[in-house]
Amino acid sequence: MFFKRVNSYLDYEKYHNGNLFLLSLEDDLVPQGICSICSYIFITCYTTSHNFSRVLIYDLEGKLFNTVVLDNKSHVGGIGYDSFHQLLFICDSHGTVSSYSFREFIQGNLRSKKSYLVADDSLGGSILKEEGRVVCSYLTCFQNKLYVGSFNKRENGLVKVFNIVRKREGICLEFIKEFSVPSKIQGMQFYQDVSNLYLLLSRSYTRVKDSEILLYQYLDDINHYITPFFSFSLPPMLEQITLYQSKNLLLLFESCAKKYRYNAKIVVDHVVSLDLQRVISDISS
Repeated sequence: MFFKRVNSYLDYEKYHNGNLFLLSLEDDLVPQGICSICSYIFITCYTTSHNFSRVLIYDLEGKLFNTVVLDNKSHVGGIGYDSFHQLLFICDSHGTVSSYSFREFIQGNLRSKKSYLVADDSLGGSILKEEGRVVCSYLTCFQNKLYVGSFNKRENGLVKVFNIVRKREGICLEFIKEFSVPSKIQGMQFYQDVSNLYLLLSRSYTRVKDSEILLYQYLDDINHYITPFFSFSLPPMLEQITLYQSKNLLLLFESCAKKYRYNAKIVVDHVVSLDLQRVISDISS
């Protein structure tokens, strides 16, 4: 991959191990979230035409399998998959996340939708907010838990952690804990090797400032993840990240959207793959 400022992205070039597929979008779509599930790649998008948000479902060769139109116009900043309950979780409007049956959703059926107000304190914990507004900016699922975070331009963000529990009345979220993260976080992912659990954060803001991948060793008793023990720079406008085939990290950049292509410093129009095992090996050596 070639960039005008190659020296700015030496680590990115080092760990880049290919592009999964070209992301060619309709003119009014802006990609936000990405999740690898079974043999599909799910990408959430909001629309600049103020129509309902969408989820694009691709096969691994980049062929569009289905487009699911949601019932809201939110920025759908994050999407995650709880494999234990076979549920999709997607950021929704007004501080909520919504869950869907994976088997039904992939066919475009939204009847299983259930919404959870996670950004306020009604389920426990502090308030997820950005400049006074309650928000759910990004999320991920890991080991039967839902992690939901708030994007903030100037202040540290917050991540709330919930157990995903099936009860008689259906799936419920039970608050466990929360922890702080840096400002400008767009996505998060976990990676487990033989001896350690790692938290990875994608950080970006504006069309010209470089993005970052931040890495931390994750421990249950830590409630501040501010200064990473390893990080590296990437082109601007990185959004959500997702684990792929247990050893790679897929990156989604919104610079490919028509809204940004004309003045983004660098346009990345592919779903990009990084060799995550190599990253971990380098920082462990």
